Amino acid sequence: MALQEHGRDRGGKTRAPTFETTSAKLLTEDGRALEISLGHRLAPEVLPQITQRGEFLEGGGSNRSKVENFLVRLEGMLNEKTALIRKRGSKAELHTLTQLELGATGYFVTDTLQVARPSADVFWLEEPERDAPGSYPRVMERNQGSIALQVTDSSVDAAAAFLSLVKANLSKLKGSFLATVEAVDIQQPEIRVSALAPPEDDVARLIAKIGFNLLVHDQGESLCRNERFDALCLAVREGKPELKVSVWSDTEGILPMLKQVFNQRHWMMIAPIPNPAGGLGLAVGCSFYGGAARIVLLADEMPLGFEAPYAFFAVDYQAHAVQYFNLTQISAKIQSAKSAA
Repeated sequence: MALQEHGRDRGGKTRAPTFETTSAKLLTEDGRALEISLGHRLAPEVLPQITQRGEFLEGGGSNRSKVENFLVRLEGMLNEKTALIRKRGSKAELHTLTQLELGATGYFVTDTLQVARPSADVFWLEEPERDAPGSYPRVMERNQGSIALQVTDSSVDAAAAFLSLVKANLSKLKGSFLATVEAVDIQQPEIRVSALAPPEDDVARLIAKIGFNLLVHDQGESLCRNERFDALCLAVREGKPELKVSVWSDTEGILPMLKQVFNQRHWMMIAPIPNPAGGLGLAVGCSFYGGAARIVLLADEMPLGFEAPYAFFAVDYQAHAVQYFNLTQISAKIQSAKSAA
């Protein structure tokens, strides 16, 4: 979606889609790995940052106003007292906050406590990518406004030592840093990206929601109120009961033909599926951007008098349009693809 010209119409909040990552780095010819963000059409922008290479500190950034704001904010945070915070795990309720105080030789730890809602001006201690080339101690401002801190072993002592070095040299660094800020315009940069994959149950819920909405659109709103779909609606909203999902890896059936017909496009299908009791259930199949196909069960048994459709859908994100094909139409497209092969 990051390649679209624009997202859905949200009035004044409409904006171009971006690519959300846990980490993205621009690898330079001299071996550095600059933290970047990937904006519209995956254009790289170097985030405001200060990194340590051996005994030296160097700045990075491709937006002068953002760099200036970053330096002002950093100067305000590196006071006599400051704080580090380690992001809580997905199941934890509290963050671990470490308070630092400036002494004669630099920052030292004074206290550690658990907090639910930290203030905005804290250093978020991140886990660095250990196998990433050119990774050095770094402090940077991410696009959402947080100040992130990365050190080699992600330890509080190493973080305090690095902040002490930045504090001692910040005034000297500011002038040379701002004098060298320039826009990065690299036609084919080498970029290393790490994205956080969603849990499989979240993917199943997304597919189920898409499939049920398409089913209702195709069959009418009265279907929403049929008790056969109560468990499905509850699973989509609350995650329970657990959805039945499987990876579709057919090598000789219809799947390879659908991949050929849709050719790396985002597509879905709704179709009846046999159940163990001998009847028919209803399932949705889905492949995001030509990737792995999954099947999610919408209903164990179809509602009385309901004739399950064979419906196929292809998505055009540039035009914000969904194209519908019935079984006859998709069969014709498959035959056409076979003839062209």
